[in-house]
Amino acid sequence: MNWAITCVLLIGAASAAQFPMRENQVVFHLFTRDNPTSSQALLPSIPSIATSRFLNSRKTIIALHSFGENVQGNFIAHVVPAHLAAENVNFLAVDWRFGSFAYSAGVANVPQLGELVARFVNILTNDFGNNVNMIRIIGVGLGAHAAGVAGRRIVGNIPHIVALDPPLLGWTHNPNKLLKTDANLVEVLHTTATNYGYGDPLGHVDFYANGGRSQPMCGDLVLTCSHIYSYIYYAESINADAEANAKKFVGTKCASYEETASQACNGTRDATFGGIAVKSSESGIYSFATNVRQPFAKG
Repeated sequence: MNWAITCVLLIGAASAAQFPMRENQVVFHLFTRDNPTSSQALLPSIPSIATSRFLNSRKTIIALHSFGENVQGNFIAHVVPAHLAAENVNFLAVDWRFGSFAYSAGVANVPQLGELVARFVNILTNDFGNNVNMIRIIGVGLGAHAAGVAGRRIVGNIPHIVALDPPLLGWTHNPNKLLKTDANLVEVLHTTATNYGYGDPLGHVDFYANGGRSQPMCGDLVLTCSHIYSYIYYAESINADAEANAKKFVGTKCASYEETASQACNGTRDATFGGIAVKSSESGIYSFATNVRQPFAKG
Protein backbone atom coordinates (compact mmCIF):
# COMPACT_ATOMS: atom_id res chain seq x y z
CA MET A 1 0.00 0.00 0.00
CA ASN A 2 1.18 3.52 -0.80
CA TRP A 3 2.11 5.08 2.56
CA ALA A 4 1.48 8.62 1.32
CA ILE A 5 -2.07 7.67 0.42
CA THR A 6 -2.47 5.93 3.78
CA CYS A 7 -1.32 9.00 5.68
CA VAL A 8 -3.70 11.25 3.77
CA LEU A 9 -6.54 8.86 4.51
CA LEU A 10 -5.76 8.69 8.22
CA ILE A 11 -5.37 12.47 8.53
CA GLY A 12 -8.64 12.98 6.68
CA ALA A 13 -10.42 10.44 8.86
CA ALA A 14 -9.10 12.04 12.04
CA SER A 15 -10.28 15.44 10.82
CA ALA A 16 -13.71 14.08 9.94
CA ALA A 17 -13.98 12.44 13.37
CA GLN A 18 -13.80 15.91 14.92
CA PHE A 19 -16.98 16.85 13.04
CA PRO A 20 -19.33 13.89 13.40
CA MET A 21 -22.73 13.83 11.79
CA ARG A 22 -25.50 15.35 13.82
CA GLU A 23 -28.21 12.79 14.47
CA ASN A 24 -30.82 14.79 12.57
CA GLN A 25 -28.56 14.76 9.51
CA VAL A 26 -29.14 11.04 9.00
CA VAL A 27 -32.61 10.68 7.46
CA PHE A 28 -34.51 7.45 6.82
CA HIS A 29 -36.58 7.78 3.63
CA LEU A 30 -39.52 5.37 3.63
CA PHE A 31 -40.78 4.11 0.28
CA THR A 32 -43.74 1.74 -0.04
CA ARG A 33 -46.02 0.64 -2.86
CA ASP A 34 -48.32 3.47 -1.78
CA ASN A 35 -45.50 6.02 -2.22
CA PRO A 36 -42.99 4.39 -4.59
CA THR A 37 -41.38 7.58 -5.91
CA SER A 38 -41.94 10.18 -3.17
CA SER A 39 -40.45 9.15 0.17
CA GLN A 40 -41.59 9.90 3.71
CA ALA A 41 -38.66 11.24 5.72
CA LEU A 42 -38.22 9.68 9.18
CA LEU A 43 -35.82 10.01 12.09
CA PRO A 44 -34.90 7.27 14.60
CA SER A 45 -37.53 8.37 17.13
CA ILE A 46 -40.88 7.06 18.35
CA PRO A 47 -42.94 10.12 17.27
CA SER A 48 -41.46 10.10 13.76
CA ILE A 49 -42.11 6.39 13.18
CA ALA A 50 -45.56 6.45 14.83
CA THR A 51 -46.97 8.82 12.19
CA SER A 52 -45.40 7.04 9.21
CA ARG A 53 -46.62 4.54 6.61
CA PHE A 54 -44.40 1.83 8.15
CA LEU A 55 -46.27 -1.47 8.65
CA ASN A 56 -45.03 -4.35 10.82
CA SER A 57 -46.73 -6.85 8.53
CA ARG A 58 -44.27 -6.08 5.73
CA LYS A 59 -40.63 -7.13 5.40
CA THR A 60 -38.26 -4.18 5.80
CA ILE A 61 -35.32 -3.44 3.51
CA ILE A 62 -32.74 -0.90 4.74
CA ALA A 63 -30.35 0.48 2.11
CA LEU A 64 -27.09 2.33 2.86
CA HIS A 65 -25.34 4.27 0.10
CA SER A 66 -21.59 4.93 -0.13
CA PHE A 67 -19.57 8.16 -0.01
CA GLY A 68 -20.41 11.03 -2.34
CA GLU A 69 -24.00 9.86 -2.81
CA ASN A 70 -27.46 10.41 -1.30
CA VAL A 71 -30.97 9.01 -1.72
CA GLN A 72 -31.28 10.70 -5.10
CA GLY A 73 -28.28 8.72 -6.36
CA ASN A 74 -28.05 5.77 -8.74
CA PHE A 75 -27.88 3.09 -6.04
CA ILE A 76 -31.27 3.97 -4.55
CA ALA A 77 -32.74 4.60 -8.01
CA HIS A 78 -31.92 0.99 -8.94
CA VAL A 79 -32.83 -0.90 -5.78
CA VAL A 80 -36.05 0.82 -4.64
CA PRO A 81 -38.18 0.07 -7.73
CA ALA A 82 -36.72 -3.44 -7.97
CA HIS A 83 -37.68 -4.36 -4.41
CA LEU A 84 -41.12 -2.73 -4.57
CA ALA A 85 -41.90 -4.59 -7.80
CA ALA A 86 -40.84 -7.92 -6.31
CA GLU A 87 -42.39 -7.58 -2.83
CA ASN A 88 -44.71 -5.40 -0.77
CA VAL A 89 -42.03 -4.09 1.60
CA ASN A 90 -41.10 -1.15 3.78
CA PHE A 91 -38.05 0.24 1.99
CA LEU A 92 -35.89 2.55 4.10
CA ALA A 93 -33.23 4.41 2.10
CA VAL A 94 -30.82 5.98 4.58
CA ASP A 95 -29.40 9.36 3.57
CA TRP A 96 -26.10 10.12 5.33
CA ARG A 97 -24.69 12.58 2.78
CA PHE A 98 -23.45 14.99 5.48
CA GLY A 99 -21.18 12.32 6.89
CA SER A 100 -20.06 10.82 3.60
CA PHE A 101 -19.14 13.84 1.49
CA ALA A 102 -15.64 12.35 1.02
CA TYR A 103 -14.18 8.88 1.41
CA SER A 104 -12.13 9.74 4.51
CA ALA A 105 -15.12 11.37 6.20
CA GLY A 106 -17.25 8.34 5.37
CA VAL A 107 -14.71 5.93 6.88
CA ALA A 108 -14.74 7.96 10.09
CA ASN A 109 -18.53 8.18 10.24
CA VAL A 110 -19.38 4.55 9.41
CA PRO A 111 -19.59 3.59 13.13
CA GLN A 112 -22.04 6.41 13.88
CA LEU A 113 -24.17 5.52 10.86
CA GLY A 114 -24.30 1.89 11.96
CA GLU A 115 -25.31 2.94 15.48
CA LEU A 116 -28.16 5.13 14.18
CA VAL A 117 -29.46 2.36 11.91
CA ALA A 118 -29.38 -0.04 14.86
CA ARG A 119 -31.22 2.50 17.02
CA PHE A 120 -33.95 2.80 14.39
CA VAL A 121 -34.37 -0.99 14.21
CA ASN A 122 -34.32 -1.35 18.00
CA ILE A 123 -37.11 1.24 18.28
CA LEU A 124 -39.11 -0.72 15.71
CA THR A 125 -38.59 -3.89 17.74
CA ASN A 126 -38.92 -2.60 21.30
CA ASP A 127 -41.60 0.07 20.87
CA PHE A 128 -43.61 -1.10 17.87
CA GLY A 129 -43.34 -4.89 18.17
CA ASN A 130 -41.59 -5.34 14.85
CA ASN A 131 -39.98 -8.74 14.22
CA VAL A 132 -36.22 -8.47 13.72
CA ASN A 133 -36.44 -11.53 11.46
CA MET A 134 -38.22 -9.31 8.91
CA ILE A 135 -35.14 -7.08 8.39
CA ARG A 136 -32.64 -7.10 5.52
CA ILE A 137 -29.82 -4.55 5.27
CA ILE A 138 -28.12 -3.89 1.95
CA GLY A 139 -25.11 -1.60 1.69
CA VAL A 140 -22.86 -0.56 -1.17
CA GLY A 141 -19.25 0.56 -0.71
CA LEU A 142 -18.85 2.15 2.73
CA GLY A 143 -22.51 1.36 3.32
CA ALA A 144 -21.57 -2.32 3.29
CA HIS A 145 -19.28 -1.90 6.31
CA ALA A 146 -21.92 0.28 8.02
CA ALA A 147 -24.43 -2.53 7.51
CA GLY A 148 -22.14 -4.76 9.54
CA VAL A 149 -21.88 -2.23 12.38
CA ALA A 150 -25.68 -1.95 12.41
CA GLY A 151 -26.10 -5.72 12.44
CA ARG A 152 -23.90 -6.20 15.49
CA ARG A 153 -25.62 -3.36 17.40
CA ILE A 154 -29.19 -4.49 16.74
CA VAL A 155 -30.83 -6.39 19.58
CA GLY A 156 -31.31 -9.88 18.18
CA ASN A 157 -29.88 -11.36 15.00
CA ILE A 158 -31.03 -10.02 11.67
CA PRO A 159 -31.33 -12.78 9.08
CA HIS A 160 -29.54 -11.26 6.09
CA ILE A 161 -27.00 -8.59 5.13
CA VAL A 162 -26.11 -8.05 1.47
CA ALA A 163 -22.77 -6.23 1.09
CA LEU A 164 -22.09 -4.85 -2.38
CA ASP A 165 -18.40 -4.31 -3.21
CA PRO A 166 -17.19 -3.25 0.26
CA PRO A 167 -14.01 -1.15 -0.05
CA LEU A 168 -10.49 -2.13 0.96
CA LEU A 169 -8.60 1.11 1.74
CA GLY A 170 -8.71 1.82 5.46
CA TRP A 171 -10.48 -1.43 6.35
CA THR A 172 -7.90 -4.23 6.57
CA HIS A 173 -7.44 -3.79 10.33
CA ASN A 174 -10.44 -1.57 11.01
CA PRO A 175 -12.51 -2.88 13.96
CA ASN A 176 -15.68 -1.67 12.21
CA LYS A 177 -15.09 -3.86 9.16
CA LEU A 178 -17.93 -6.07 7.97
CA LEU A 179 -17.86 -9.49 9.68
CA LYS A 180 -19.71 -12.71 8.95
CA THR A 181 -21.04 -12.64 12.53
CA ASP A 182 -23.02 -9.45 11.84
CA ALA A 183 -26.09 -11.38 10.60
CA ASN A 184 -27.31 -14.93 10.35
CA LEU A 185 -26.14 -14.81 6.75
CA VAL A 186 -23.76 -12.22 5.30
CA GLU A 187 -23.71 -12.26 1.49
CA VAL A 188 -20.97 -10.31 -0.31
CA LEU A 189 -20.55 -9.37 -3.96
CA HIS A 190 -17.10 -8.33 -5.22
CA THR A 191 -16.81 -6.37 -8.47
CA THR A 192 -13.55 -4.40 -7.93
CA ALA A 193 -11.64 -6.76 -5.62
CA THR A 194 -8.11 -5.54 -4.73
CA ASN A 195 -8.57 -2.45 -6.94
CA TYR A 196 -11.13 -0.47 -4.96
CA GLY A 197 -12.99 -3.29 -3.27
CA TYR A 198 -12.04 -5.78 -0.59
CA GLY A 199 -10.42 -8.86 -2.07
CA ASP A 200 -10.55 -11.52 0.62
CA PRO A 201 -13.86 -13.15 1.51
CA LEU A 202 -15.80 -11.32 4.23
CA GLY A 203 -19.09 -13.17 4.51
CA HIS A 204 -20.66 -16.57 4.81
CA VAL A 205 -20.96 -16.56 1.02
CA ASP A 206 -18.84 -14.37 -1.27
CA PHE A 207 -19.55 -13.96 -4.98
CA TYR A 208 -16.90 -12.71 -7.42
CA ALA A 209 -18.53 -11.38 -10.59
CA ASN A 210 -16.42 -12.03 -13.69
CA GLY A 211 -13.50 -12.88 -11.43
CA GLY A 212 -14.30 -10.01 -9.05
CA ARG A 213 -11.54 -7.55 -10.07
CA SER A 214 -13.26 -5.57 -12.83
CA GLN A 215 -16.27 -5.88 -15.09
CA PRO A 216 -15.67 -6.57 -18.80
CA MET A 217 -18.04 -3.85 -20.03
CA CYS A 218 -16.10 -1.13 -18.17
CA GLY A 219 -12.62 -1.10 -19.71
CA ASP A 220 -10.26 0.79 -17.40
CA LEU A 221 -12.96 2.49 -15.32
CA VAL A 222 -12.53 0.10 -12.40
CA LEU A 223 -13.14 2.56 -9.57
CA THR A 224 -16.37 3.92 -11.03
CA CYS A 225 -18.02 1.72 -13.63
CA SER A 226 -17.05 -1.67 -12.21
CA HIS A 227 -18.11 -0.63 -8.71
CA ILE A 228 -21.50 0.56 -9.99
CA TYR A 229 -22.19 -2.84 -11.50
CA SER A 230 -22.38 -4.33 -7.99
CA TYR A 231 -25.79 -2.76 -7.45
CA ILE A 232 -26.83 -3.11 -11.09
CA TYR A 233 -26.39 -6.88 -10.74
CA TYR A 234 -28.18 -6.82 -7.37
CA ALA A 235 -31.17 -4.89 -8.78
CA GLU A 236 -31.38 -7.35 -11.68
CA SER A 237 -31.37 -10.25 -9.23
CA ILE A 238 -34.37 -8.74 -7.43
CA ASN A 239 -36.18 -7.97 -10.69
CA ALA A 240 -35.62 -11.57 -11.79
CA ASP A 241 -37.73 -12.77 -8.86
CA ALA A 242 -40.63 -10.62 -10.09
CA GLU A 243 -40.44 -11.95 -13.66
CA ALA A 244 -41.35 -15.33 -15.09
CA ASN A 245 -38.46 -17.42 -16.44
CA ALA A 246 -35.83 -14.73 -15.77
CA LYS A 247 -32.27 -15.98 -15.52
CA LYS A 248 -30.38 -15.80 -12.21
CA PHE A 249 -26.77 -15.17 -11.20
CA VAL A 250 -25.80 -18.76 -10.45
CA GLY A 251 -22.34 -19.14 -8.95
CA THR A 252 -19.75 -21.86 -9.43
CA LYS A 253 -18.04 -22.89 -6.22
CA CYS A 254 -14.32 -22.15 -5.92
CA ALA A 255 -11.79 -24.19 -3.96
CA SER A 256 -9.99 -21.01 -2.89
CA TYR A 257 -10.07 -17.23 -3.22
CA GLU A 258 -7.09 -17.43 -5.60
CA GLU A 259 -9.20 -19.34 -8.14
CA THR A 260 -11.59 -16.42 -8.56
CA ALA A 261 -9.06 -14.13 -10.30
CA SER A 262 -8.34 -16.66 -13.04
CA GLN A 263 -11.99 -17.74 -13.16
CA ALA A 264 -10.79 -21.31 -12.78
CA CYS A 265 -13.53 -22.38 -10.38
CA ASN A 266 -15.08 -25.72 -11.31
CA GLY A 267 -17.08 -26.76 -8.26
CA THR A 268 -20.80 -27.20 -7.84
CA ARG A 269 -23.30 -24.60 -9.07
CA ASP A 270 -25.43 -24.51 -5.96
CA ALA A 271 -25.65 -20.87 -4.86
CA THR A 272 -27.43 -17.90 -6.44
CA PHE A 273 -26.45 -14.30 -5.83
CA GLY A 274 -29.07 -11.82 -4.64
CA GLY A 275 -32.80 -12.33 -5.02
CA ILE A 276 -35.53 -11.81 -2.44
CA ALA A 277 -35.22 -15.12 -0.60
CA VAL A 278 -33.89 -15.12 2.94
CA LYS A 279 -30.89 -17.42 2.71
CA SER A 280 -29.74 -19.65 5.52
CA SER A 281 -27.38 -22.40 4.36
CA GLU A 282 -25.23 -20.92 1.58
CA SER A 283 -21.54 -20.76 2.34
CA GLY A 284 -18.22 -20.56 0.52
CA ILE A 285 -16.61 -18.70 -2.37
CA TYR A 286 -18.32 -18.50 -5.76
CA SER A 287 -17.68 -16.94 -9.14
CA PHE A 288 -20.13 -16.16 -11.91
CA ALA A 289 -19.75 -14.73 -15.41
CA THR A 290 -22.16 -12.22 -16.91
CA ASN A 291 -23.29 -11.07 -20.31
CA VAL A 292 -21.87 -7.73 -21.44
CA ARG A 293 -25.33 -6.17 -21.75
CA GLN A 294 -28.68 -6.60 -20.05
CA PRO A 295 -29.88 -9.02 -18.98
CA PHE A 296 -26.52 -9.70 -17.34
CA ALA A 297 -27.40 -12.97 -15.64
CA LYS A 298 -26.62 -16.11 -17.62
CA GLY A 299 -28.48 -18.58 -15.42
